[in-house]
Amino acid sequence: MVLLWASLCATATAQPSGGEVLQQMSAKLAAMGSYRIDYAIEMPTAEQASAGWCIVADKGQYVITVEELTQGSNGEVVWVVNPLNKEVTLDSPRPESRNLFDNPTKAFDFAADLFEVEYSEPTAEDNWRIVLLPKEGVLEGIERVVVEIDRKTLLPTRLGYDMAGVGLWITIKSIKPYTPVAQDFEVPTQQRFPDYEVIDFR
Repeated sequence: MVLLWASLCATATAQPSGGEVLQQMSAKLAAMGSYRIDYAIEMPTAEQASAGWCIVADKGQYVITVEELTQGSNGEVVWVVNPLNKEVTLDSPRPESRNLFDNPTKAFDFAADLFEVEYSEPTAEDNWRIVLLPKEGVLEGIERVVVEIDRKTLLPTRLGYDMAGVGLWITIKSIKPYTPVAQDFEVPTQQRFPDYEVIDFR
């Protein structure tokens, strides 16, 4: 009886694996459908964090901003509006990219066949901290990915990219459901930006 009780207690307090936590997070985001993420980006070369946000919808549709730059996709065309250079660039989508700045629709898709869990641990802030190793060809130039997940909400709170020892951190301020409108993913045209140069790389 004592052994049975000890076994039940051990089962009740067993911590989920890093892979299980990631699956739960992915399921939680998928259940939200379309959502908006507000975040701040910290880089070693920057004196202060940069503010940004992104909207993620289905069919590869998204909009992502970092300071003045805006990038978006309607699922068929990727566009970038750069007001500093007065340029609009058009390109083909990168649907398989897991980099937040290339394709936020899959930035939190840490499938087991694409990433190896190096280790995971609970943190003092009541988060899960999971360190992932991208498999070859998954995230070019990124050696490690660190994701922190709130243990209560199962939503990501921080994302880090380790690029040859140089870290880039994204602190997630909020993730909320969002109902997109058609204008969110409208491809910019010369008519909309008459003073900009439009460059088409497709």
